Amino acid sequence: MKISFVVISAFLFCILLKSSLFAGKPFQVVAYNVENLFDTDGISLYDDYQSDAYGETEFQNKLDTIIKVLQKIGGIAGPEVLLLQEIEVDRSPNSGNSAAESLLDQLHRNGLGPYHIALGYNPSSSSESWPAVQCLTLSKFPIKTTRLHSLYRARPILETTILVDEIPFTLFNNHWKSGASSSEMEKIRLQNAETLRKRIDRLLQDDPYHDFLVGGDLNSHYNQSVIYRKELKSSGINDILLSGNQEPTGELRPTRYLYNLWHELKAEERGSDAWKGKWGTLMHLLLPVGLYDEKGIGYVSDSFSVGRFSGLNMTTAGKVPFKWSNELDGFGASDHFPVYAMFQAKGTRPENGKSFPIIETRERLVDFSKAEKEAQLWKPQSLKPENYGTVFQFKGKIATTQPLFMEAAGHRLGLFSFDSEIRKKLFSKRLGATITGIGLLSRYRGQWQFIIEKKDWLK
Repeated sequence: MKISFVVISAFLFCILLKSSLFAGKPFQVVAYNVENLFDTDGISLYDDYQSDAYGETEFQNKLDTIIKVLQKIGGIAGPEVLLLQEIEVDRSPNSGNSAAESLLDQLHRNGLGPYHIALGYNPSSSSESWPAVQCLTLSKFPIKTTRLHSLYRARPILETTILVDEIPFTLFNNHWKSGASSSEMEKIRLQNAETLRKRIDRLLQDDPYHDFLVGGDLNSHYNQSVIYRKELKSSGINDILLSGNQEPTGELRPTRYLYNLWHELKAEERGSDAWKGKWGTLMHLLLPVGLYDEKGIGYVSDSFSVGRFSGLNMTTAGKVPFKWSNELDGFGASDHFPVYAMFQAKGTRPENGKSFPIIETRERLVDFSKAEKEAQLWKPQSLKPENYGTVFQFKGKIATTQPLFMEAAGHRLGLFSFDSEIRKKLFSKRLGATITGIGLLSRYRGQWQFIIEKKDWLK
């Protein structure tokens, strides 16, 4: 069964809707970059998802993990609305189910949904115009309309209007150009933001209190224009999209500004991803003033959360995302935590909710202090997927210098650091030299390795 470009509807679901199953009840909207959900036909634009590196076992393990994460958030039947990113665009539509179809099938088999679905690309257009991966919007509520907004060098924005108790609610599912710290990539994100901004402005011209939501992976931090103020003249998320820290309160007036729900959390709790030992906030839910006006759809105060689940999608050390790996039959979850919030049709206006308008002026380091104190001695039996992202004490001898590997208890493990000074110290080691310290267990190109996060980790 192939997915239609606009919507797939479930007959039974329509009956449930007519009986007002969801009438007046709060519902969840989840934004989740699942990190490359690909099918198994081997026809892929990414080398990591060719047949020799990725098969049915890895695919099923990936699906199972996604389902477990969604059930942790939304219970056995799953969240009501999903804004997903990095779902493969099917390049062999006549040879088995696509990644989107398999996901929909597995959700149904596990009792989540049923969902209507909107695709983030147009299967009827030339395949040369298709992105490698797409945004995908799933909704337990019926879909009224859907449209795509093409972006320069990024996945199209998927605009979907759903009907919640017959009230239209517009969802913008985004996956902007990557490379948050790059000034060159920010030029592309500025265009990405301008496309979305123009569409939002058109909606606000017709209705200044239009009910909509911006969500997904904007590949920008909530404080993008502040932490990269030396590198960037302007940022897409803050200066074009006008995402900020002021929640609508008091006497409401029409405004183009969007409230970023990261400000529902204290600064030290903000983080959906980590890179080079620093926290990031690439996943977003941005709200307009229309979700605070006591009409139509309303935001449920203080309901914004980050989906961190120990033993499932979060590592032991640093409590960062347990990123996905195709190796060893597939393990991990995603390099992003999902973010989610509650909304309600015909609800009361949010009042006196928690808001923390402080804006961090620099990237916040991942805290490894507890992991350092609890670091256990590495042993050969420690090399297993569940220990990925765990800090260990190690001792070995340099076995090769290019690339850099040490040998310990008959095993070879790579040594690496994102810090240039630490790398210089590592590569100064001579062949056969003894090396001791603590490291974060990781994998790279089929090999186990220790990442040295801090200078004092090398003894």
